[in-house]
Amino acid sequence: MLNDPTPADLFTAAVGDRVREWREALDHSRAELARSAGISVSYLGKIERGKVAATITTMQAIATAFGAETWELLDVGGEELGVAAQSVKCSDV
Repeated sequence: MLNDPTPADLFTAAVGDRVREWREALDHSRAELARSAGISVSYLGKIERGKVAATITTMQAIATAFGAETWELLDVGGEELGVAAQSVKCSDV
């Protein structure tokens, strides 16, 4: 169907979910993480909601703020993409 999410949409949503989950697990506010990564709070919110695909440079800054490697945030697949598919479909309704 024309409105079905693309693989890129699913990846963007899954990465956003991962960023939000890590931020919450590490007990960071959006403002704290945004400041550490050098991005705006609104941009971080869009990343977490899967509304924008962050550049690799931004993902590296977020990973550094977490004390992690960039690949750890980007290594999504399987079930995570399935969950992302549901959130992308729900947000389009």
